[in-house]
Formats: sequence, C-alpha cells, structure tokens
Amino acid sequence: MDFRRIEWIFLVVFVGLNIFLGISFFQAQQVDLATTKSGDAATITDITRDQIKLPHLSKQTPEGDYLASQANTALSAAHSKLVKQQVSISEGDYQELQASLDTPITLKKSQQIRQLTTFVKDSIYHGSEYEYAPALSSDERVVFAQHPKAGLIYDRRAAVTLHVVDDRLVSYSQTYLAKLSVLRDRLNLMSEQDAVITLYRDNDIPNNSAIVSTKLAYSYLLDAKGSTVYVPAWYIGVKNRATGNVTVKRVNAITRTVMKNRNDN
Repeated sequence: MDFRRIEWIFLVVFVGLNIFLGISFFQAQQVDLATTKSGDAATITDITRDQIKLPHLSKQTPEGDYLASQANTALSAAHSKLVKQQVSISEGDYQELQASLDTPITLKKSQQIRQLTTFVKDSIYHGSEYEYAPALSSDERVVFAQHPKAGLIYDRRAAVTLHVVDDRLVSYSQTYLAKLSVLRDRLNLMSEQDAVITLYRDNDIPNNSAIVSTKLAYSYLLDAKGSTVYVPAWYIGVKNRATGNVTVKRVNAITRTVMKNRNDN
C-alpha cells in the first residue's frame, strides 16, 4: 500500500473539513447577526405601535470598564480655599462637605444653569471636575456630577448638589472621588438603542410615553473590601406623556440588565 498516497488523502480530507467548518461557522454568525438585527427591528416596530416616542438612537457600541474607588480625605483641604462660605465637613463612609453662602446668589430663570455652572467652576473646590447632570436634578436640587479622566460618574459620592430656594442659590453639598482604579481591561458595551430595547423588553417603558434623555455614566454597583465598585450604565429618561412625569431608568451596559434604582443622589 502506498502510505504517501494515504497521507495525501488524509491531508486533503483534513483541509477540506477545516474549510467546511470555517464556512459553517461564518454562516452561523451571519444568521445570528441577521436574527438579532431582525429581532431589534421588530422590537422597534412594537415600541412605535405602543405609542412610545423615540429619539434617534445610536447603534454604536462604546467601550468601558469596571472602576473602583476608596474613601479619601481630599475635601479636608477645602477649608482654606473657600471664601464667603460657612463650611463644615462630615465624616462617615465618605467625606461630605456642606457649605452655606454668606450672600445667596440670585438666579435668572433663563440663565440659571449657566450661572450655576460658573459658580461650580469658580467657587467650589475642584469645581472644574464636575458637570451638570440634568437626569439627576430638579428645580430646587441641581446636581453636578464628577467627571474625572476615567469617565462621568453618577453617584452620591461624586457630586455637587446645589440647593435653590426662591430662585436663589443658598447652599450646597459636595462629595469627591480622589482616586479611581481600573479593575480589568476595557470591554465593549451595549449601544444606546440596545439599552432602550432592553428596558422595553423588561416592561420598564409604559405605553404612551417618550424617551427624553439617554446618558452613559458610571453607576454604583457594590461595596467590596473597602472599595466602591462602579459599572458603566445607560441612564434612560422615560416621560409619561399623560402626566409629564419623568422617571430615570438604569441599564447595566456590560451585563445588559436593568438595574433597580437606588437613592444615590
């Protein structure tokens, strides 16, 4: 028997089998992708049929990672840097600075956010690291979320909360994360559209409502071994068109699951 010929036959069969399996795998991926796209398109149609108004939703998948922070005493240095304010700092699981203005600042309705933004940047310790967070704010409680290099954070441990009474800024509270650690390599996150679809499939978007805001930010996940862990999450503002009330929902952008609301802010 010609063993060399047998070797060639086995080689040809082996190569052919690998080509066949490769093509089958590629075709299966294409079918899965097509099925997912078809399913998403059908869900968007269902959403529209339920009289839920949608803005343009991006299908792009951003990147993110798990972050961790530890308690710090960075705000202790604020006493010597803040002027025309009565300042106190409470200690607990985290530091919280509380300040009352010697002279309240009168705000104009049409320029309120601009005025408050200027105040935060110019008159608050590390104020340049915070940005206005409309999803967390109300008329009398305007929140600016900390935005370090790692990413925007929506959490009570990383916020400036301004207290407005009769169109006057009278006081504020501040928390601050001094250091953030990345726990693992960056991951592909769900898209804005995927987050809305997840909420709808979880029955968290009622009929006759509207999606009025979407924001990707790091959200509290858990406390472990003295650290606070944050995860990227989509914050989706859902407005009841009958009452005008807006409820903010959260979707974990890594696990693609709805997160139950906490009183973080």
